[in-house]
Amino acid sequence: MVFNESIDLDPGLLKDFAMRAARSAASPDITESIRRLHLARVFQERAGTPQTVIEIGDALTSEIGLWHRASEESGAPFVRQAKRRHEWFSWADQDKLEPKLTKWRVALVGESVARGYIYDPHFNPASVLQQMLRLHLGTNEVDVVDLAKSNLMMPELKTLVGQCLALNPDVVVIFAGNNWRAQIADTDIPYVEALLREYGVPGLKSFIDARHTQDVVRLVSQMNSLLQPRNIKLIWVIPDFNLADWSDPVSPAPLLPGDGNKQWRRLNETAARVLSDGDFAAAENVAEEMVEIDGATNAMPLRILAQCSRAEGDASVTRRYLEMARDADAWNPAFSYSPRITSVTQKVLREAASLHHDSVIDLPEILGKHLKSSVPDRRMFLDYAHLTAEGINLAMAAVASKTIDLLVGKTISQEALQEKADLPPPTIEGKASLLAAVHNAHFNQSYEIVRYWCGRALEFWPESAEIMKRFIDSQTRRAPALACRSTIELFGLDRLGVLGYLTRGGKKRLDPVLGDAILHSLRERGIEIGPQLTKLRSKEHSIKTGPKELSDFYYNSVLSGRSQDSWTTRSFPNNYGSHAMYASAFSRTSNFVFFGEKGQPVHLKLTCRVPAPLAPDSVIAIDVNGHSVAQMPATGAWQNLEAIVPGQFILEGMNEVAIVWPEGDRESKVLLDKAADALVARRLPYFHEVFGEVHSLTARDPSWTPSAAHAVTHQAEMVSS
Repeated sequence: MVFNESIDLDPGLLKDFAMRAARSAASPDITESIRRLHLARVFQERAGTPQTVIEIGDALTSEIGLWHRASEESGAPFVRQAKRRHEWFSWADQDKLEPKLTKWRVALVGESVARGYIYDPHFNPASVLQQMLRLHLGTNEVDVVDLAKSNLMMPELKTLVGQCLALNPDVVVIFAGNNWRAQIADTDIPYVEALLREYGVPGLKSFIDARHTQDVVRLVSQMNSLLQPRNIKLIWVIPDFNLADWSDPVSPAPLLPGDGNKQWRRLNETAARVLSDGDFAAAENVAEEMVEIDGATNAMPLRILAQCSRAEGDASVTRRYLEMARDADAWNPAFSYSPRITSVTQKVLREAASLHHDSVIDLPEILGKHLKSSVPDRRMFLDYAHLTAEGINLAMAAVASKTIDLLVGKTISQEALQEKADLPPPTIEGKASLLAAVHNAHFNQSYEIVRYWCGRALEFWPESAEIMKRFIDSQTRRAPALACRSTIELFGLDRLGVLGYLTRGGKKRLDPVLGDAILHSLRERGIEIGPQLTKLRSKEHSIKTGPKELSDFYYNSVLSGRSQDSWTTRSFPNNYGSHAMYASAFSRTSNFVFFGEKGQPVHLKLTCRVPAPLAPDSVIAIDVNGHSVAQMPATGAWQNLEAIVPGQFILEGMNEVAIVWPEGDRESKVLLDKAADALVARRLPYFHEVFGEVHSLTARDPSWTPSAAHAVTHQAEMVSS
C-alpha cells in the first residue's frame, strides 16, 4: 500500500530564502556564489511527493521483523534469522512465530518500553498481557505475538504493522512514541533556515513541533488505512515519563535572537542567587522571564518554576512545568539526552486516535489516577521511561481490559486484572534494579537515585553483590573489558543475561557515582570494598602512572553535577560532536577531573582555541579545585597553555579542573546566520553558542619521562591481568 508523505509548509518562508539565493548569485565572489547555490540545491530537479510503501502481510509475506518464513509451504512458521544475530538482543527472545492456532490473536508492536527493557526476557509486557487475557478468555483461545523492538523508529513501526497482518491478528496494540524524535529533512531546510535566522531556536522548535504533529497524524491515519478494512481493532498506548526522578544535565539556553542569550545568562545567575536565599516568589518571577526569552527551549527555568510550585503545594502546576521541562530539549536534532514522549505527541495521539475511533490507553491519566495525582516517579519507572513491574502490570491491565471488551464485549475492570497479575521473581526484580542503577548512572542521574536502585538490587538479589564488585572493578580499569579478569569472571557468574545489558555500547567510563553507590550499598550489608576501590582508582588513574588525557570520554563523562552546565560535547557517548577531533564547550566553564596525590604538584597542558570575534583583553583561565593557577590571552588560533599546579592545591584522589572561557563578543545574528548557513550546506550545526574548543587537556607528574612510563605501564598490566 502506498501512502503520500507530503508535509504542509508555509510557502511564505521561501521568500527570504529566494532573496538570499538571489543576493548570493549577484555576489562578486562567483565561485562562492555557485558553491552556495549548489549546496542549497537550487538547480536540482524537484522530486515528486515523497511516498511510503507498506507491505500488506499475507500468505506470501517472507519476513516479519527479525523472522523469515521457514519455507514456501502454506502455514510455515517464521524463524529467527541467524544472519541477524546482532539484532536478537533488541527483539523478543523467540525462535519462531507460529501461524495462528487460537481463536483470537493480539499483536503487540512497540519500542523498548513495550519490550520490557531491563526485565526482558524473563518478564515483559507481552507475557503479562497474554496471562491476563488467557485468564478470562481461555488458555487455548488467545495468544499475544511479541513484536516489540528496542530503538524502534516510526518508519520501521509502519513496516512492522503491515508485515504482522500475515499473522492474522484480531487486535494490534501499538505502544510507542518515545523514539519519534523529529529530524530536519533536506526539503525542510529552505523553510527552517529562514525561521532560524529571524527567530533563533524558538522558531526552529515551533517548526519541528508543527512538522512532528503532521507526522503523528499521518501515522495514525495510515495505520487505520491498513487495519480498518480488515476489521482489525487498533489500540494505542500513550507512554508517560518519569517526571519526578529524572532530569537531564543542565544546559545553557540555545541560540536566541537579539541579546537574548546575554539576558538569559544574567537572569540565570539571579535565579540561582534568589533560590539559594529561599526566595521562591522572586525565583518564580525570574524564571518566567527566562521562559519568555527562550520560548521554552531550555529546561532550567521550567524546573525552577516546578520547584516553586511544589513549594506552594500545587501538584497540577508542578506536573505541567515538569512536562514542559521534559519537552524543552526535545527539539534539538543535534543533541538527545534520552528517548522520551512529548506533550505534542501525547496530545496528537489522543486527538487523531479519537478521530478514527481507535481505542486509547492513556498512561499519563492511568498513572496519575493510580498515584493519586502525584507526579510519576521510581514507583512506576526504572529510568526515564522504562516501566517497573508494577508499571507494566498497570499498563497491561488497561490494555487487557480494553482488548477483552473489543473481542467479546465483556467488561473486566483494570483493578480486577491487576490484582491477579504475577510479579517477577525476586531475582529478576533484583536484576532489573541493578541494571536500573547502571542505566541511571550512565545517564548522569543523581547519586541518591543510583544508590536507591543498588540497595534494591541487593535486597531482592543478594548474589548481585558479586556482579557489582566485578563490574565496578572492570569499569575502573583502563584496560579493555575483555582484558580484565573481573570481566571474565562475570561471564561465569552471569545467569540472568545481565552482561547483555552491561556490555552494550562498548565504551568504558570512570563511573564514580555508580562506584560510590555500590560501595556504600555493599557497606550497609557488611561488605567492604572501599580500600580496594580507592587503591585501584589510584593505581589506574593517578598521574603517577603517566599522562592522562582528560578530554577523553572516559574522564570527560564525569559531570561535576546536574546543576552545572559545565560539560563538553565529549561528555556524552552518542551525540553529534561526541566523536569530533575536539571537544566544544557550550557554557563559560568546562570541568574535567584527574586523580592526584595530596601535596604533589601536577603539570597541566591545555591545547584550545576560542571562536572569534573576541572582546579586547579576553583571557582563558584554568582553576584547580577552586584555585586560580594560570591564564593566557584568548585567540581564535590553536594555542597551548602549560602550568604547574602547586602541591598545596592538590587533593588525594579526584581533583577538578575548570577552564573558564571569555564571554566573547559574538553578535546573535552572526551565530544564527552561521548555523543557518551550515544547514543550507547540509551540515548539522550546534544550536548553542560555542565558548571554547579543547583539542587536548593532559595532566601528568612534572617529573614524568617516557622511560619512567614504561616501568609503570608494565606494573599496571600485571595488576589488570
